[in-house]
Amino acid sequence: MKAGESAKSGRRILVRLDGLNECSAVFGAVAAAVGLPNTGGQPYVDAIVQWLRETRLCLVLDNCEHVADPVVILVRALLSGTQGVRVVATSRTPLGIAGERHLRLLPLNEAEAQDLFLARCQERVHGFEQDDAALKAIKAICQAVDGLPLAIELATGWIGALPIQDIAIHIAQGLDLLQRPRAQTARHATLTDTIAWSYTLLSPPARLLLQQLAVFPGSFGMEAVSGICMAREQTREDLWLALRELVEHSLVQFDLPSGRYRLLNTVRLFAIRLAQDAGAFNATREAHAKFFAALGMQARGVDFVPEDQWLPRLQVEIDNFQVALRTMLDARRGIEALALAAALTTFWWTASRHREGIGWILAASGQAQDAPPILQAAAQFSLGFLGAHDTGDWAMAAIELDRGLNLLASSDDAEAERLRGYLLCLRGECDIMAGAPEAGLESALEGAKLIARFAQDQWGQGFAAWNVAFGYERAGDWRQAVTHYERVVASQREGSLVVRMIGCQSLASALESQGSPAEAVPLFDEALHLCRQVGLTRLGDVHGSLARLLADCAHVRVAADIDLANARPLALEAQAAAEALQDMAAAAMAAAVLERLSAPSPVNGIFKRQGSIWVVGLQDNTVMLPESRGLRQLWHLLQQPGQEISAGELAVAADGQCREVISGDAVLDPKAVAQYRKRLRLLDQALALDSETLDDERRAAVRREHAFVSQELARSTGLDGRVRRTSSFAERMRVNVTRTLRAAIAEIETAHPALGQHLADSVRTGNFCSYQPSARMCWQF
Repeated sequence: MKAGESAKSGRRILVRLDGLNECSAVFGAVAAAVGLPNTGGQPYVDAIVQWLRETRLCLVLDNCEHVADPVVILVRALLSGTQGVRVVATSRTPLGIAGERHLRLLPLNEAEAQDLFLARCQERVHGFEQDDAALKAIKAICQAVDGLPLAIELATGWIGALPIQDIAIHIAQGLDLLQRPRAQTARHATLTDTIAWSYTLLSPPARLLLQQLAVFPGSFGMEAVSGICMAREQTREDLWLALRELVEHSLVQFDLPSGRYRLLNTVRLFAIRLAQDAGAFNATREAHAKFFAALGMQARGVDFVPEDQWLPRLQVEIDNFQVALRTMLDARRGIEALALAAALTTFWWTASRHREGIGWILAASGQAQDAPPILQAAAQFSLGFLGAHDTGDWAMAAIELDRGLNLLASSDDAEAERLRGYLLCLRGECDIMAGAPEAGLESALEGAKLIARFAQDQWGQGFAAWNVAFGYERAGDWRQAVTHYERVVASQREGSLVVRMIGCQSLASALESQGSPAEAVPLFDEALHLCRQVGLTRLGDVHGSLARLLADCAHVRVAADIDLANARPLALEAQAAAEALQDMAAAAMAAAVLERLSAPSPVNGIFKRQGSIWVVGLQDNTVMLPESRGLRQLWHLLQQPGQEISAGELAVAADGQCREVISGDAVLDPKAVAQYRKRLRLLDQALALDSETLDDERRAAVRREHAFVSQELARSTGLDGRVRRTSSFAERMRVNVTRTLRAAIAEIETAHPALGQHLADSVRTGNFCSYQPSARMCWQF
């Protein structure tokens, strides 16, 4: 680890390779550890290299000796294809890579060994006494085991079970190695003999259990131990006692927070040799494969619901599923392997292990040519589903799905009909993604009709409704899309958390697209809550990632202009998640939200009609004005910022009706001219007031209104005072709307100079009118 630190390599990731034997398993473990969401159709190594190309990372690969070939391939690719990745590998033998630097781990010196021994004693026995006799025994033990950390761990396992002096005596007398001169010590032999010594002191049930536990490649739980290792004549209590004995002897490690057990790799290899010598290892492997196949089928039988319990449970068993599948394939039981690999499709998808799932399905299919057509068709669905979400290659997915449909062409039983419905729904999605929404919608509707016959298939009802909704959305029928997305959510209230999450997310996106961001906020929030509850980070090509969902939650708040206090932390979290997932679209959306939130706060305004009075103002400063056509027109403009509205449409919106105007109508009718002249007289009287009654700011506003009214009268009447006439309806609308808008703005400026100035700067008039504020405004209407 110090080597990694000296390289200034950023974060560190540990990948345990003990228990892995397949190249794909090694690459899959590394991909999962570094957070690779999918391969995009590339080979695993190429995908990992591309994912880490710009990453500063110290990758620690632990226990490489038994998988040296795939490790060498991966490390060479990482060193040549990345800039900031450094690799620390632990192995009994060198990897043989150019530039490899070896750091041999020497035994602890006397002081370090005794400190480690004392620390473990104090962990195991509260108030451990360090008298002279105990310290003398500790020194003797550390010298006897040559300061090897594992041997110290094993020896301290007896603390609390034997007096420390007896431990020292047993170690001195029980191992031939300890009687040899130090110079003749072989490190591997020392460790093996230490384990063998502990093994000889076990009870017969504990010895047998250790051999059986060697079948687990990584961690395991008590349920699996009971299901695989318990003999017919053995009680559960007997098994627990044997396991406790192994833990107390440090031959099995127990992690209290997770409640799971693990064998150190050296102990596991020792136990495998014993089991093989006893001729019992293959039988234990078969029991292990049977147990985990049953677990996978049990999860599939309930559609992995509730996912917040099933998916984490399966995730910690990934090593065991890999071994179970390999056991089946080694025994040429391809049909069983295919059934398990296909049953785990939802798990491969939600765990972002698409490529691994595809690999197991293809390997099993090669041995399952005689499998029932319905199983082969289910495998084709899995290949299409996982492949599309991993690579985005919906055309290839369509080929896989068509093969599945062909396999079911002559089947007419109920299960075949249900599976045909699934295949058709997903086949429809392929057409939709290929730009043929009508054809895709037709397939989705046909598939949904078949699935609807199986009311007990709650997951399927949601799956079918989503595909139909997606078809309507891409076909432009938003009303039907919203209706069917609502059905997705409703169908999963007591069902799948993942399907409900996708339904909420899709419904929220549809509502926001149709101009209802406020309605979308709680739906996006529910989707995010479900995503966190299940522990998802990415769901493939269509449904996005945790980063995108966080960005959506932030964006919709800004769009709806509500709960802005939470928009910023959501956007910041989205940025961090997007960086980890390399989700550029989500990163861009989060950045846009943060940029918008960095802009000045919106100015609050009020423009509200109360009977025959209008209340208008900015911030907390309001005034009241009498009802007028111009104020009504302004009210309509303010509600549609940035949009151009024709003068005729604005007149209709304000008046509720539009009179047909023929060529030759008056620019201003006599009543309007009379009102303008009356207003001009009032303005003349205001200008005659002294400076104490009318301050300079209001006097300037009155002068601007006086100039405007005078100009309008001049344009609308001749030299003899007769009304001018216009030549067209459009021109009449332009003139009248411009006049009424400007008159209303001038009136507002007299009463409220700040608001009047804002409107004068922001309202555009002419054949088309618009409201173009330079600052963000939040109006109360």
